[in-house]
Amino acid sequence: MKSISIFKNELFLLFSAIIFNILLLIYSVSNLSISYKEAIIYFQKTNFLTIVTNASTMLFGRNDYALRLPFLILHFLNIFLIYKVSKPILKRKSDRLISAILYMFLPGVLASAILINEAGFVIFITLLIIYFEQNKMFKSFIFTLLVSLIISEPFISLYIAIIFFGIFKRDKKLAIFGLIFCLAWFWLNGIDAYGKPKGYFIDTIGVFAAVFSPLIFIYFIYTVYRIAIKEEKTFLWFVAITAFGICSIISIRQRPSLEMFLPFCVIFMPVMVRTFFSSYRARLPKFRIKYKFITIIVLTTLFLNSSATIFHDFLYVFLKDPKDHFAYKYDVAKELAQKLNELGISYVKTDQNLAVRLKFYGVLKGKEYILTRSKNDNCDQTVIKIKKLGKQIDKFYLCKII
Repeated sequence: MKSISIFKNELFLLFSAIIFNILLLIYSVSNLSISYKEAIIYFQKTNFLTIVTNASTMLFGRNDYALRLPFLILHFLNIFLIYKVSKPILKRKSDRLISAILYMFLPGVLASAILINEAGFVIFITLLIIYFEQNKMFKSFIFTLLVSLIISEPFISLYIAIIFFGIFKRDKKLAIFGLIFCLAWFWLNGIDAYGKPKGYFIDTIGVFAAVFSPLIFIYFIYTVYRIAIKEEKTFLWFVAITAFGICSIISIRQRPSLEMFLPFCVIFMPVMVRTFFSSYRARLPKFRIKYKFITIIVLTTLFLNSSATIFHDFLYVFLKDPKDHFAYKYDVAKELAQKLNELGISYVKTDQNLAVRLKFYGVLKGKEYILTRSKNDNCDQTVIKIKKLGKQIDKFYLCKII
């Protein structure tokens, strides 16, 4: 009876954390505009992201909440799957809860939950594959791999991981299937080696650190290394180490597409939690003080990084040039469209980048008004200022053509 009560408490805490997490993300969505890259996906590209976002806005109206709703739903499902995948790794329900909460508040995971990108789908499919492997559901495992070919491009490191894991486990069938899916990937995507050789390793490490939060990323490296030298190597470990290893190698020569590798690393959280608690609980209480101190520092750093992701508007106050803000490309368009609507203007001529973003908010291309960021003394102009928390982050000049 007591165990049932504890289980209910764990689930209550998990769903409370998820609800709090989702509310924070909804708040963040309210302060975002569609970016140029997202607008191109929404209006012009014909891939599964285009289909998903258009279907959502068709059902719920063309607005930012509907645009990002599919990714919020995926985020919720991924948290649930992380909790399920943690079961064979973490015996205590409280440890699984901690693993799921840490995962849902990683800065990169928060960003993937509200931006138009493939990461949420990649994480979802990968977690399903790991879950099926853990539970020896081979047919479901293969079927989900077939589904992954729909997205295709990001999954090459997963297919390679399956080959390595099959060889490690001396499972010929698994290794052969991994090879088949690798060949299918190369047939669908080919090999793209572009540009002059140039090192981006430091930049890549910086992005990984930002996605994880710096101290948690350091612990990710430590956990991967520790398992490599002295602990059991699971399929999840092979997935994470393969993705990180391939990304690191590619970054020596060219800038890698990090969306192809980061999703396979953030799901490593259950193993990181297990490694931490194994070290922590192996020591007597009086020798745990340094672990508690390090934990406080790590969680504080994570809190600050996650807060910056959610409440990114506040960072404008401290920046001299608003364009230096990491979220600047996701700002301005919605507020600008609202200002134009207040002036009764639905058609403007402006640069292509801004025009496709304004189109999402109902401001279309026209010839009666010209909208620029530079002043034109040859016509009467209306100045439109975009502000965040009282600070001007952009300024436009609206000129009516006579």
